[in-house]
Amino acid sequence: MQQLFSTRNYSVRDFEEWDDRKELVLAPKFQRRDVWNPKAKSYLIDTIIRGKPIPKLYMRQSVVPKGRRTTREIVDGQQRLRAVLSFIKDGFKLSRSHHKDFGGLVFSELDVATQKDILKYEFVVDLLQDMPDREVYDLFARINTFSEKLKPQELRNAKFFGDFKSCVYELAISFKEFVEAHSVFSPKQVLRMTEAEFISELLLAMEEGPREGKKSVIDKAYEDYENTFPNRERHEKRFVEVIDAIGAIGGSELSTLRFRAAKLLYPLFCAVYHLKFGMPRVQAPRRTLRAADYPKLMVVLEELDDLIEEVEDGSKQPTEEQRKFYEAQDVHWVHAANRLLLTQYLCRKFVAALS
Repeated sequence: MQQLFSTRNYSVRDFEEWDDRKELVLAPKFQRRDVWNPKAKSYLIDTIIRGKPIPKLYMRQSVVPKGRRTTREIVDGQQRLRAVLSFIKDGFKLSRSHHKDFGGLVFSELDVATQKDILKYEFVVDLLQDMPDREVYDLFARINTFSEKLKPQELRNAKFFGDFKSCVYELAISFKEFVEAHSVFSPKQVLRMTEAEFISELLLAMEEGPREGKKSVIDKAYEDYENTFPNRERHEKRFVEVIDAIGAIGGSELSTLRFRAAKLLYPLFCAVYHLKFGMPRVQAPRRTLRAADYPKLMVVLEELDDLIEEVEDGSKQPTEEQRKFYEAQDVHWVHAANRLLLTQYLCRKFVAALS
C-alpha cells in the first residue's frame, strides 16, 4: 500500500515566507471564497495566542523542474491561513470579547514575546505530494463519509464568534468539574458540546428569564448577543456562584438525585439564582441564602426526588400542586411554561423550608 500523504508541521512564519515568494496558492478550485467575518478571524487568532490546537490543513505540494519552483496549494484551510496572514500584516484588530488584554490591538501593537509566539505557532498539515485533482476530490469524499452530522451547538460554534459564545465557552471550563463530579452529561455528550448548549440556556434565563428549550430560541440568543452580551462579567460571576452553591447544597449526594440531570438542574439553577439575585419573569418569594441554610435545601431536593419516584411507581397519590410539578418535569420540561412552573415551585418549597 502506498501512502499518498505525509503529516508535517509548518509555522506561521513558514507560510508567510512562501506567501511573500508567491509560492503559496490560497484560492484553489477546491476551496470556498474567503467569507470569514472579523469576529471569526479574531477568534482564530485568540486560539493561536492561547496556544490551543486548530484543525489541520491539507496542502498539495508540487515541484516544477523548470525554473526550480515549488508551489504549495492549500486544498483545505485557506480561510484560516488568510486570517493569520492578514493579522500579522495588521489587517484587523483582536476583539475585546475574545481577549481582554489584547482586545483592540493589531499585530504590531502586541508585545514582542506574543508576536514571536504567533509567528512560531505550528499548523499540522497533511502534505499531498503532486496529487492529481481526481485524487484530491476522492480524498474529500472519503473524509466526509466518516464525518458525523453536526449537532445544533456544534453548528453554532462554527457560525458565531461573538460575546455570547465567548462567555459560554469560558464558563464551560469552570462548569467542567461540576459536570464530571455529578455525571450531568456523559463524556460523549461533552465532546458534542451538549454542556455548552445547556450553559447557553442558563445564561439566557439569567438575562431574560426561563425560556423555551428550542433550537430557534437558542440560535436567536447567539444572534441577538453576537456583538454585545449585556452585563457579561456580572453574569459570569453569578453563574459560577450559583453552580458553587448547588454543589455545596447537594455535596456528593447530588449525583444520586434526579436533580443532577439537565431537566431538573435547569429549574434548580433558576431557583437558586432567583433566591440570590432575582430572575426575570419568575414570580416567587425570595430569601437570602446562607451556607447554614444548605442542609435544609438538600432535604427539599431529597423529598422531591422521593415524590417523583413514588408517583412513577404508583405508591403515592399526589396533591394537585405535586401533580403539576411531576407532569412539568416528566415529558415537556423544555417548554417555557413548565420551566417557569418548576422554578417557582422550587422557590416556594425552599423559602418554606427556611421559614
